Amino acid sequence: MSLKKSLQAALAAISLSLLPTSAPHAQSQPDLKNTKLVIAYQDPAFPALIRKSGVVANAPYQIEWVLLTGPAANLSALYAGKIDLGHMGDTSLTIEQSNARTEWTSDTAPLRIVAGWRTFSSKAYPPLVTAVRASAGIGGVQAIKDRKFGYNYGGYNHAQYLATLVKAGVTEKQIEPIKFNDGATSAAGFNAGEVDVYAGALGPILPTVKSGKGKILLTDRDTGIPALNVWATTSADLKDPAKVAGLKDFFGRMSGYWPWHEAHRDEVIGVLKDTLKIPDERAAFEYGVRSGGFVKFDAGLIGQEQSIADILFDGHAIRKKVQVAVEYDPQFNTVQKAVWPIPVKD
Repeated sequence: MSLKKSLQAALAAISLSLLPTSAPHAQSQPDLKNTKLVIAYQDPAFPALIRKSGVVANAPYQIEWVLLTGPAANLSALYAGKIDLGHMGDTSLTIEQSNARTEWTSDTAPLRIVAGWRTFSSKAYPPLVTAVRASAGIGGVQAIKDRKFGYNYGGYNHAQYLATLVKAGVTEKQIEPIKFNDGATSAAGFNAGEVDVYAGALGPILPTVKSGKGKILLTDRDTGIPALNVWATTSADLKDPAKVAGLKDFFGRMSGYWPWHEAHRDEVIGVLKDTLKIPDERAAFEYGVRSGGFVKFDAGLIGQEQSIADILFDGHAIRKKVQVAVEYDPQFNTVQKAVWPIPVKD
């Protein structure tokens, strides 16, 4: 064989060796037909909207939706291994980590956030507020001292409550804290005048604010909380190849939900009114505040999450300093088509 032909044969052999073979790749893919994802959410509207959109139709695994109101219930279900995805606010694991008896590291963290989303940054649709009853006569954040302050444990509602205390320069001993089971009951307490101050979503207290009986004192922009809705999973799930493959497929399909939401305003509002039993004005607000998309877990977001964690620690609102990065798993960013920074509408 000539030198030229020998070189051509050698190069061909090298090229073939670099090509992926289909058989081993196919064998490495988990069979998902016996896999089930148990996914929790805090109200029935989002699961209903996802079903309506059709983005998860014909998934090669089972999906079971579970209604668990409040981050505390979602955290308990995750620890018990009853669900695969628990719905909460982005600062939930920061508060959880600060209360943990043992240190969380990238290897030992029992829970990880695997998806986060929120509406575009907009003054018209703040996802998170601190509000006060007009009758309480609270002119500024420092005036919350000695007042009844309603909140619920875990999630970004809890972080907004703690950050408000830090901004006011007061501790829990200098107010009258009223802890509710979840955001809905906390909002109901504020609407009924049972508390003077409230930290949580604007939607449930919108009628009180619109009527002038309540006013917004702070938003997430003021406290620096990124205010993402998140899904957290367990370290056990992240070690299960079938669960990870199922989550990748689910998040890939879910990336198509947000364009559908944007394009089907009337249908979305109809589902919101039907499932949440809310009037037109509240439904229109919920349509806006529930728009958006997945947020990328990169240095920008982690930096903001670390900043609010440090503010809470330095203000003596949480027990210990935490490393927020160990709470986030970015492996699903690509299939989610996640973006950073969060787009701004106004």
